[in-house]
Amino acid sequence: MLAVIAAVGMLLTGCGAKLTVYDYTENGARYNMYELEIDSSVVALMESTAAVDDDGNKYTVEGYFFTFFKSFGYELKSASVADGKYVATYSKRITGESELDAIGSKVEFSYTHTDDPFIRTYVATAPNPFNGVRQKYDNLEPFRSTTMLERIKNGVVARNEYGEVIKSFPSLTEAFPYLDGADPDGLMLDYVRGGARRMESSGETLSSSGSGATYKFSRYFDASDTEISFRYERPVVYGWYMVAIAAGGITLAVFVLVTREKKKKPSLLERFPYDPEAYAYERQYLPPSGNDPDNGDGVNNE
Repeated sequence: MLAVIAAVGMLLTGCGAKLTVYDYTENGARYNMYELEIDSSVVALMESTAAVDDDGNKYTVEGYFFTFFKSFGYELKSASVADGKYVATYSKRITGESELDAIGSKVEFSYTHTDDPFIRTYVATAPNPFNGVRQKYDNLEPFRSTTMLERIKNGVVARNEYGEVIKSFPSLTEAFPYLDGADPDGLMLDYVRGGARRMESSGETLSSSGSGATYKFSRYFDASDTEISFRYERPVVYGWYMVAIAAGGITLAVFVLVTREKKKKPSLLERFPYDPEAYAYERQYLPPSGNDPDNGDGVNNE
């Protein structure tokens, strides 16, 4: 599906068109939504040269894309003209492999990381989903219309019982000859997906909130291969454990040092060694010394 939008936009290159592809998850389900934006003046030129359908009515831009997307199970979410632009969005719940996965490059991330004592830095890279689409478009065989990429270039074709080719739905350039010969190289293709907050990316951060962030990755419709990447950091648990252990060791060492210092200081008894009980015992039971003026008889002999 992503590839078909690339093809649509490719044909609108240089004609005031923009394509944004949203790949997101909602309530556990994956969705693809495509936003097609074309200048109103270009829409008028496309419709002024439009071919006539089987009922004799000219194709319109809105009617063409509505039929195209509906045939693949996509629902029109909105279509409006404002500020001189026609903007339409189409959405579908994806089950199994999407057109994006089948025709473009599947977005599967590979991870590398580097460590320091406290932070592990991850880098996640994946191919841009538009990689290879240009080559596939250029090499499409005629009369095939199974995929969206084939249908936008070849229309819907079949053979009747006589082997004659029947076209029931025109290609984009058949419906709108004004687009015939448009140069696709300058087309900018935007791919938008959600992710966690506080990540650096190779794209642009469109929005950020408590629930996450939205990132946009842009590239041209050419044959180059580009990548989308994210860079984010996570704490290294064992590094912080070592800090906690070291802090505990320092605290214990300080406690031991303080305790030892306290033991080195004389106690109050050591500062004042006079012991009244010991003194009373000496006076009662020990013989008087020759230097004792009292001599134990209570009479001062001096």
